[in-house]
Amino acid sequence: MKFNFLHFKKKNLLKDKIYDFIIIGSGPSAITLYKKLLSKKKNSKILVIERGNFEKKLFKKVKSKHLKIKLKSRVFTVGGTSSLWSNISSYFEEFEMQPRWTKKKSNLWPMRYESLIREYGKLNNEYEFFFNMLRKKKINIPFELRPFIATTKPINFKRFINKNEIDLIYNCKINSINESSKTSIAYTSNNDAKFVAKKIIICCGGIESINLIQNSVSKGKLKNIKNKTIIGKYFMDHPKFNLGYLKYPKVHIINKLELTQKNNKIFYHGVSLPKDIQRKKKLLNSYVRFEKTNNRIFRFLEKFNIPLMKKIMIRNNTYRVRLFCEMIPNVKNSIISKKNNTYVKLKLSKIDIDTIRELSTRIKNFFSLKPKLELNFNINNIQKKIECASHHMGGLRFDNKNKLSFVDKNLKIRGLKNTYVCGSAVFPSSGSVNPTMTICALSSRLGEHLTKN
Repeated sequence: MKFNFLHFKKKNLLKDKIYDFIIIGSGPSAITLYKKLLSKKKNSKILVIERGNFEKKLFKKVKSKHLKIKLKSRVFTVGGTSSLWSNISSYFEEFEMQPRWTKKKSNLWPMRYESLIREYGKLNNEYEFFFNMLRKKKINIPFELRPFIATTKPINFKRFINKNEIDLIYNCKINSINESSKTSIAYTSNNDAKFVAKKIIICCGGIESINLIQNSVSKGKLKNIKNKTIIGKYFMDHPKFNLGYLKYPKVHIINKLELTQKNNKIFYHGVSLPKDIQRKKKLLNSYVRFEKTNNRIFRFLEKFNIPLMKKIMIRNNTYRVRLFCEMIPNVKNSIISKKNNTYVKLKLSKIDIDTIRELSTRIKNFFSLKPKLELNFNINNIQKKIECASHHMGGLRFDNKNKLSFVDKNLKIRGLKNTYVCGSAVFPSSGSVNPTMTICALSSRLGEHLTKN
């Protein structure tokens, strides 16, 4: 059934019903999870609770220090961020799950890389991630390549919801949660309603999941949580900005990497530092994307197939170089919730900046025919050049060290019995790519675990 909570303001809706699972949020993570739960246990009673509207999109600003948080990265509506995303997908590399910025070579994540790859494969075509089509081109260049795929018509995960399978309540903000020995409870603002389940899974986005836990703790709930001091810390994102323009590009190499379209699918490659350089210099996997600056003219020449003119245009082509940052998990980057306001502290670390400098220098020197004349590759004041950050990760992270881990390897909140977190908030490292496919892989894995137990 589908319910608009605004129509039940003075009633404790579904107060006598105990669900098997309550999922807070209705984005890709939540929907992947509920579908997995039902595929394994068809008779499960599931309630999905969404803060936003069924059709309209609500955006909420967040105050941030140093780096600006993109407004549209905090959208509240059924379907979550998939209601306006570009459907760009890629996968975590195995070395991105390791701490390249330390001497130790270990897996930071709650699962092995082989397990993550299997989960990617299970998602594949069903949610249009097309993992099986993500293949690196074999090009002999001194960089690490990253394949990306997108669709020309991005899907909204809302379309996967079947109101006959579950209960869905929208326009309903959950303000806090708590649990007893056998059940968990979700409370709305002012406690005007509560919903009870055997298990609650928080899937409401990187920042909102942290807010919900912080609000619950401040209200004296979830008293058995372990490691409360790390809630909101180790926050990460994917800041982006224009690195510069290549006026003298090696087009014969770049055109193997730039965007191409086949049927309804779009492909391109990102370029980052080699793995051995990242480990040797303790750097990250930030990557660049090459973008033509004269797309309209070039498409016209492509359409009418004028070889000579195309050759002249290619010679004089200018490419914009966009940089997408990976961020180190830094304890100083954090989220704080106070009096219904959210404050984000997010700043590039020395390692983040060193990575940008090393990558930009190598990109200019290798991909330009005349590196010394590429004067617009000025990377002074990097912090001020960054446009925004839009993939919110960490804050409720997993860590191999129990004292630094908010969730266990099955994403259950440490110290609690019935409450889980699923989504980018549990990421121990940010990687450098769009996190949605990885978020859904974690949801699929969690669904398997919950139906076995």
